[in-house]
This record gives sequence, C-alpha cells and structure tokens, in this order.
Amino acid sequence: MSSRTAGSPAPRCTVTEEDVATHLAHLLSQHLDLDHDLIDPDVPLSAYGIDSMTGTWLTSALSARCGVPIDRALLVHRPSVTEVAQDVVAALTAPATS
Repeated sequence: MSSRTAGSPAPRCTVTEEDVATHLAHLLSQHLDLDHDLIDPDVPLSAYGIDSMTGTWLTSALSARCGVPIDRALLVHRPSVTEVAQDVVAALTAPATS
C-alpha cells in the first residue's frame, strides 16, 4: 500500500545527467543506425543531421522516459547530448510550482 495521501504530489523521478545522456545517445544511435560509441556527447546534434522532425521525436521520447515535458527548442538552444542532459536534470530537480 502506498504511503502517499490523496492530493500529495507524486514523487519526482531520480535521474542523473549520465542516465539522460546515455538514453539520448542510444536513441540517436538507433535512429542513425550508428554504433552507440560513435555518438560524441559534446558534438552538436546538428552535426548528426538532426532535423525538426527528429528533434520532435527525440524530445517526445525523452519526455516519456524522464517524466518531464521537454520543449523541442531545447535541442536548438542546448545542442549537444551533454547540454540536453544537463537541462533535463535541471528540470527534474527544480522545485515544483503550483
């Protein structure tokens, strides 16, 4: 039985930057049909030919995996796997607002 009371917020997912970066690199390697080791976490995603459609798919997959809404613009403003992972974890650890 859960110890949560009705109306209490659900616990936030605990995920690290490494978890997010690994998952994003895995998604990229699958999409690009590349070996996972060939994805450099510090290279801009644009270098891998990520277009707006792929960006939408990636942010949707990350949102589902991490439980936090992720704006596709994140892939433009923070273009590397490492930077995206930092922003996702920051969103996960930010205090919940009502």
